[in-house]
Amino acid sequence: MDGTTADPTPEAVLLTSLTQLMAQWATLTRQVAVAREAGLSIDAGDIRPVYTLGLVGPMRAGDLAADLRLTRPTMSKQLARLEAAGLVTRSADRDDGRASIVALSPEGEHVFALLVKRGREMVDEALQGWDAAERSRFAHLTSRFVEAAIGADADQPAAPTSDHPSA
Repeated sequence: MDGTTADPTPEAVLLTSLTQLMAQWATLTRQVAVAREAGLSIDAGDIRPVYTLGLVGPMRAGDLAADLRLTRPTMSKQLARLEAAGLVTRSADRDDGRASIVALSPEGEHVFALLVKRGREMVDEALQGWDAAERSRFAHLTSRFVEAAIGADADQPAAPTSDHPSA
């Protein structure tokens, strides 16, 4: 059973379809494959922070950890690896000397651009056979749905920010 047979409502069909897409596209194996297809050699765990910084721009390391639902120590190790690879830079936060601002380096921006280019190619491949009006309508409705879904998720607590999460 595909999850929609018992409940063929649009909501059930959409939930099943989105779950299948996320299950396929969000795997570390798939992310590494996308990076390789883009001509990159990047650790699977480094793709999300590069992509997030590329989309959002410079941000505090703690905020990036919260956005990615990582502990601060895990984020710190990952940022050290990204910095050593030349993909990010860290600078002191002018408002809080204890915090650092993380940004993509020029090389990190290049990596982000290649990931986006390959992602757009994947979307284009999936939309083969769709006319311009269908693509535009789908983009509009998907953006609207994601905005509503993320807005609803904004009230959810982020991951703990230490290695000792509360029970």
